[in-house]
Amino acid sequence: MSLYAVSASDASSKGILNPTVAQMFARHPVYDNIFSRLSPASFARMSRTCRDVRDATIDFATRAYDINRRLAHYFSDPLAFRALMARTPLLISGSFALQFFERSFYPESDIDLYVYGQTDVLDIARWLEKEGYTFKPSLGQRATVDAQIKARHTEGIFEVYNGGLLVGDVFSFEKQLQAVRGMETRKVQVVLPSPTHRSPLQTILNFHSTCVMNVITYTAAYSLYPYATFELNSSLVMSKDTSDRTKKALEKYASRGFRMLDATLLSTIPKQDPTAFVADLQRRVADEHSWVIPLSTDGLPSKEGAASIAECSWRFKKRYYTGHQYIVDYLGIQSRRSYRPSAYDDGDCCCPTCCGDW
Repeated sequence: MSLYAVSASDASSKGILNPTVAQMFARHPVYDNIFSRLSPASFARMSRTCRDVRDATIDFATRAYDINRRLAHYFSDPLAFRALMARTPLLISGSFALQFFERSFYPESDIDLYVYGQTDVLDIARWLEKEGYTFKPSLGQRATVDAQIKARHTEGIFEVYNGGLLVGDVFSFEKQLQAVRGMETRKVQVVLPSPTHRSPLQTILNFHSTCVMNVITYTAAYSLYPYATFELNSSLVMSKDTSDRTKKALEKYASRGFRMLDATLLSTIPKQDPTAFVADLQRRVADEHSWVIPLSTDGLPSKEGAASIAECSWRFKKRYYTGHQYIVDYLGIQSRRSYRPSAYDDGDCCCPTCCGDW
């Protein structure tokens, strides 16, 4: 299942006693309308009320968090794409991951794929070309992916900016599709981490703000700051970059309803918010502060060989200086297991509906 509710031992074993209410939670068109209006934490609390409601939440979550349906917007064969994810250390992040957790859809958004190295870029580029995508070089890039990879070696291209984020390189692909309203363009970006980062996850942890620190792997989806993002609709701005490109990225998420909080000004952050950003604590991707949605692997290869990020860790540190500034420093990323394909996700569930309220 895409998302597990609490076990029967954690919820009331009794069903709904009122026959009218019981009928509501026996018909998915009715309870779909109810659950779709709840925040994730409220949905978690609802799942704990009784056996009948718990069963309804399981059914709803299985359909609401269907990653294959989401990926079908970009790829004709979502299972084949996820098999590609199993073969390479490929992570999905950006707007796509945020929309998956929100159960929302931004028509203009693309899908961002974060890879480990240049060999992975070539493998993914070949797969995208077979899927009908065409490489669209940006200003200064070579005409083909192979030529751009070669130029990185011969000309010493190490880092570029992408939406205010310093990365190794960005390879953009597009495909034209016939849709109901005419021709539409699908966009895929393959992002190579900065050479100063040890993994794609470290690049994601350097995003401009916390609302986009969400990541999807072959076996699970992880939201690193779910309470702040989905309950408080708040995002702590981590980037110190004041360029127009970063301002534009922040304005985009502000227009989508997020309060963009300045991490350098303590007075701008409500008292209850600092705990939502879990400062001064060693974090782990699959810890109790994250929202983790295990994804169905039916029809996919075994887990062996898939990359793991569940044990990767980091810490944000707050420091108070004269003027009552609030600064969160990225201190690094550690792992008790190899990030490369020698290890794989264990599928442990750490989602709000099974691990309690945030």
